[in-house]
Amino acid sequence: MATHPDSALAPLRFPLYRALWIGAFAGHLAIWMQSVGAAWLMATMTSSTLVVALVQTATSLPAFFFGLPGGVIADLVDRRRYLLGVQLTMLASAVALAALTLSGLIAPWSLLALTALLGACFALQIPAWHTTQAESVPLRTLPAALVLGAVSYNAARAVGPALAGGIAMGVGPAAVFAAAGVCLCVGVVVIFRWRYVRHVGDLPPERLLRGLRSAIRYTAHSQVMRMQMLRTAAFVSAGGGLWALLPVLARDQLNIGAGGYGVLFGSLGGGAILGAFLLPSLQKRIEVNALVTGAVVLYSAATLVAAYVPLAPVVCLALVPAGAAWMMVGNINLAAMQTAIPAWIRARAIAVYMLTFQGAMALSGGIWGGAAEYLGVSGSLAVAAVTMTAGLVILRRNPVRFGSEAEVTPSSHDFPQRDFRAPPAEEGPVAVQIEYQIDPTAKDEFFRAIHTVGRARRRDGSRFWRLYRDLSNPTKYVERFIVESWTEYLRQQSRATVADRLAEEHARSFHTGERSPLTSHYVAESFLESR
Repeated sequence: MATHPDSALAPLRFPLYRALWIGAFAGHLAIWMQSVGAAWLMATMTSSTLVVALVQTATSLPAFFFGLPGGVIADLVDRRRYLLGVQLTMLASAVALAALTLSGLIAPWSLLALTALLGACFALQIPAWHTTQAESVPLRTLPAALVLGAVSYNAARAVGPALAGGIAMGVGPAAVFAAAGVCLCVGVVVIFRWRYVRHVGDLPPERLLRGLRSAIRYTAHSQVMRMQMLRTAAFVSAGGGLWALLPVLARDQLNIGAGGYGVLFGSLGGGAILGAFLLPSLQKRIEVNALVTGAVVLYSAATLVAAYVPLAPVVCLALVPAGAAWMMVGNINLAAMQTAIPAWIRARAIAVYMLTFQGAMALSGGIWGGAAEYLGVSGSLAVAAVTMTAGLVILRRNPVRFGSEAEVTPSSHDFPQRDFRAPPAEEGPVAVQIEYQIDPTAKDEFFRAIHTVGRARRRDGSRFWRLYRDLSNPTKYVERFIVESWTEYLRQQSRATVADRLAEEHARSFHTGERSPLTSHYVAESFLESR
């Protein structure tokens, strides 16, 4: 394949990325086919809009519990064996769905349970899969690889629902689940043939619980992560109502059957692909926050069309720009996060983003499905559209900010010079104290600079950080932070980015002493109290 190094198709020149892309497409296709098949099967088994909407909740809610552990595990174990085990479990679930449906033994709650199992496995494998794809190409082609990943997901979303609807209408839901199983077999083959080489760093890998705490701590102290989580939750929790109520809309208001439902779903997916191709040129012409605002308004308008226009062709046409708008908002939020997240936490950051996204989707399924019981499908969608538009207040107060290269580039992490013997690796807690002499006239500027440093220290491993003033010397300030062990201190130092080092150098520039700020290290002493 002859492609320019900077072209959108350049990542496909690399055999591993190409195989992973095919496997990802097949996996996404399986998930969308299973989701549509389960939703339509549920719509034929019960008249309750709430139970039908719970299919989306069963698909999405497991991500809330399993997405973050999946991101941590991706950094701790042999990724090939891990992905192979998860894929085989998904395949077993699809086979069970097909067999139970074909035999007539499927029931609403068993359908929800097996759908939830597939959703849990999907949540567990997504961070590992995405991280592996990112690592399979050179850095210069990473942006193009991310775009191709979005195309894979949205192409499956466009093709999968329509294909599932056609199969369900022509053969039956059992055949949909069987076809999903065939797609999952493709992923199993890709992973089985992959020769994974695990990279081991100088420091021991984190344990699962400590890795979870690292992800939670990073999210709590990273402004970028908090902002993107809030933006994602605000949009998806309202916008997910359209996705959740689409099967009921097709069944009750448009009367178009399983095939028509697949076309509706495919219209959203096709619009998302269109949005992927339009987004780069639109970003060159329109300021990114204005683009997000326009996309939200467009999606809200399409939701109102779906709510009140009883003509299937018109609704299909409206869902195309809705899919494009959905993709643009989600892609911009994800890109803004990835440009500001360093490599050591990237798999876990993807997991946190997915947790937020899928948790909001699960919440929206319950909220808008329940609202439809009292307001009807049209009323529920109308309230969702108004809520989404009102959510623009949150998006505008938390604007998109893309990160700089300095925020993701590791700094030279030569550890500070020390005149003592390092303690055992797991001994701790370890306290670090840095003393500054500050001119009173520069105090406020120093405070702003040192608190930026403090946020980075807490984000990268400190469980405590504070700045103190010396009561006997008003110009003397002491920065003190605590980490769990000596290994955690070294790990914290290794995580620093170029931006972190520049921030620390800026804070140190306010020091007026003749020598550099004095750094002291302490380790907690264990002793027996005398009785």
